[in-house]
Amino acid sequence: MARSLRVWSDGKMTGLPSTEASLLVRTDFTDSTAWEKTRAASLAENDDGFRAYLQVVDDPTFGEATWQDLRRATLALEHCASVLFIADHAALAGDHPIQVVDLSSASRSPFRCLAREVWGVDNNVNLANMEWEDFSDNVESDGVYRGFS
Repeated sequence: MARSLRVWSDGKMTGLPSTEASLLVRTDFTDSTAWEKTRAASLAENDDGFRAYLQVVDDPTFGEATWQDLRRATLALEHCASVLFIADHAALAGDHPIQVVDLSSASRSPFRCLAREVWGVDNNVNLANMEWEDFSDNVESDGVYRGFS
């Protein structure tokens, strides 16, 4: 069972689940219906049977946490995947562009990915079938990866 993030007086966050699965962390708690759509789209199988292997973290303690803080907290875990997915305010709108955070030592800038395309980033980056740049270099002008055409 996932444990929630705890913010201590020194500002450090702890309590994220230590898992080899990618984390999908909800940081916006203003719209439960939009969250459920975002969550469902992120976890859905595509037409070819591929899906993301995500550990969903849905706890108001994470409300408004920044990607930088969540990255640091995730890297402090005993086990973590290569990428972190964040469902923030922007991710709950429209096509649900989830924030994708690099957990490698390269510390590359995040990009956004449609929830229905999370499986591709999760599967391929975590298995080292593809590189971060294969996705980040294929975002559209608005900074969102929408899949390979």
